[in-house]
This record gives sequence, structure tokens and C-alpha cells, in this order.
Amino acid sequence: MSSLPWGIRNMLTQSAMLSRAIRAIGDPEFASVAAQCALDCARFDLALIIVHHRTSPPSLLFDNFAAAGGREGIENYVSVTHSVNPILKLATKGVGVFRARDFAARALRIDASTQPLVVRAPTEELGFRTRGWPEGLEEIALYFSACRGLVELSLYRERRHSAARPETLKKLRALGVPLAAAFDRHARLAQSVNIGATSATARLSPREAQITDLLLRGCGSEAIALRLSISRHTVKDHRKQIFRKLGVGTLAQLFALHWQQREASVTIAPSREG
Repeated sequence: MSSLPWGIRNMLTQSAMLSRAIRAIGDPEFASVAAQCALDCARFDLALIIVHHRTSPPSLLFDNFAAAGGREGIENYVSVTHSVNPILKLATKGVGVFRARDFAARALRIDASTQPLVVRAPTEELGFRTRGWPEGLEEIALYFSACRGLVELSLYRERRHSAARPETLKKLRALGVPLAAAFDRHARLAQSVNIGATSATARLSPREAQITDLLLRGCGSEAIALRLSISRHTVKDHRKQIFRKLGVGTLAQLFALHWQQREASVTIAPSREG
């Protein structure tokens, strides 16, 4: 392959990345595989995938921020501070790729309820960061319409003197349309497992359902323990019972199950558009 022109080699590499994501359609690890494809394409380190729904709060599908100590930041962004993301405000239907440093919000207006979760930081690309978010990261983001909403696939790495090159943004944009189709196909396949998943969810106790909701909001065991005034050990015991009842083994599978149920219920409901 090394004797081929760079453009041909690049196309073959991207095709291999997309093949991985396509093969994972219908698998609980689909979002994780899709995120890794984008990370490999751009050569970034951290990823976040969120579906921004039209009439309900965002859904967190994947993140690998635990190693960077960013769990609190993820929770705050998904639940509150996404509302002041200047990139999200401009992202529309279709496929778009953006660099955060091009959207510095120097005159950012923040309402009183959001201010406690926003840290003004001129050294950050946007001029601020979410409280609990790792410092000094470079961000590029791919947005595309899928799952009856807007999918945000944001990538991060330690900030360098030079930003991501135009070639990197172009490669990432090329993934947008096929990834959108893959996400929609994955959501449709999720309907086939929705009935069994719904009955399993119904078996959760009120406390287990409460903890499940907090896990899906991105809360870690310590944050849940503090919020509910219980010990981390108790949280872990509840988590084991939740996983057993729902038939999942990892947080990624729990997120996938939640997404499957949500997308199936939205698909089954009659459309109000048009």
C-alpha cells in the first residue's frame, strides 16, 4: 500500500475505519467503535458522543473521559452547559466539522442558573470551560443529523501550538454521512430488543431506577453517593443489581440499552411533523 498515492491510501484507511463501525451496528459497543473510528481518523485521544434531541434533554452515548478525570465535567456539560456551547448553537442539519478555537465566546452571556458551572478561562479555546472539565484541551467536533436529533461527536487532545490541519478536518467530515447512516441503522435495529429491555427495566426498584438515571446522566459512584447521601459501597451494590436485572455488563452497554429504548419509543410514536 505504501507505493500508492497519499490520496488513495487515505481513502482506503477511512474505508477500513468505516467498515469497523458498520460491522458494529446492532452491537451494544457500537457508539464506542464509532468514537474510536473518529479518534483514529483525527489522531485525537478523547471522545464524546451526545444526541441532542429536539424536545428533551441530551443523551450521552459514549465518552472515555474517566482516565482524564473529567467525569464531573461530562455530567455538567450534558445536563447544563451544552446550552452555552457556541459551536452547538451554530450547528444545523447536515454534516459540519468545527474547531473550538474558531468560536471563542468572548462576550458569552450566561444565565444565573448556569454560571456556577462555567469557569471563565482566557487560556481555553472557547474562553471558558465547564466546571470539572480537563484543562488545556484542543477540540474539534463533527455534527450530523441522526437518531431524530443532532449527534455531536467531539474529539479532544492536549492543546498544541498548531491546530488540527485542514486535511484532518476534511477526513473527519468525510466520515459524517456514512456515520449518520450507521447511527440511524443502529437505532432501527434497537427496536427488536426493546420489548425485553422494557420488561427488565420495570423490575428495577425505585432506588435502582434513580441510580440508573444518574448513571445515564454521566454521574460516577462518588457523585451519586453524595447526591443521594449514601455510601459508595451501597451505590456499587445497587449498580451490580441494576446490571444483573438489565442483562448488561458495562456502562457502555447500559448507555446503549437506554438509547435503544429511547429511539424505539420515538420511532413507534406518530410523527408530528408536517
